Amino acid sequence: MRESFRGINMNRKQIASFAFAVALVASLYGWSRRVATNPRPAPVIVEDEKHLVTPEMASASVARIGLAAPGFEKPTAGGATERLEDLLRDGPVLLTFIKVGCPCSESAQSSFNELHAAYPGVAIRGVIDVEAEKARGWADRFHAAYPLLLDPDEDLVRDYGAENSAYVVLIEPGGAIANHWPGYSGPMLRELGALMARLSGTAERPLDFPDAPEELYTGCPYGI
Repeated sequence: MRESFRGINMNRKQIASFAFAVALVASLYGWSRRVATNPRPAPVIVEDEKHLVTPEMASASVARIGLAAPGFEKPTAGGATERLEDLLRDGPVLLTFIKVGCPCSESAQSSFNELHAAYPGVAIRGVIDVEAEKARGWADRFHAAYPLLLDPDEDLVRDYGAENSAYVVLIEPGGAIANHWPGYSGPMLRELGALMARLSGTAERPLDFPDAPEELYTGCPYGI
C-alpha cells in the first residue's frame, strides 16, 4: 500500500523515517541556536602571563584595606537605583568589576554566582562598564544571578582603584573595605567565601571553584 506525502509517493515506513529525520533536524537546529545565543563562559587561558597580578597591583590593593568605602548612588541594569549606604544596612557588600568583552570577567562569573547562592546575607553587585541594554545582554548571556550597577563613565572604577576588570572589593557593614583583591583565583575565592561567612554571621560553605585559575589573575585594563 502506498500513500502520497506532499506530492511524493512513499510507503508508510518511508513516511515514518522521513518524519523522524525532520524532527531530528529541527531538534538539532534548536539546540544549536540555544548554544549560540547562550554559550558557556570562556575559560581563562592561564598561560597568558600578561593577566597575572603584579606585585605593584597587589600592594596598591592591600593599601586600600581598612579605608572607608567610597559611597555611590548608581542605576542598575534592571532600572532600579541603589546606594551603598542602603545596601550596607542589610549586611556586607561585595563588588565585582566587570568589563564587557573581557574573558576574565566572563570566566569568573559562575564563581560569583556560587558565592551569591551560598551567602545570601552578602549583597553582591557587579560593576559593569556599559549602559543598561548592553548590561542586560551580558547578564543574560553569562547568567548573572545578582544585580549589575551601571558604570559606563567608570566612576566606581576610579573611586575603588580597579585598574582592570576582575577586581573584587568586600565592604564591611560599617562601611570599611574588608579586603581588596586585584584579581581572582581558586585560593582567593575560598578566602573570600570564608570572609563573607564571617562578616555575615553564617557558616562557611564548602565551595571548590574548579574552573578558577590557581594563580591570581586580573582582567583587561579599563580606560582610566
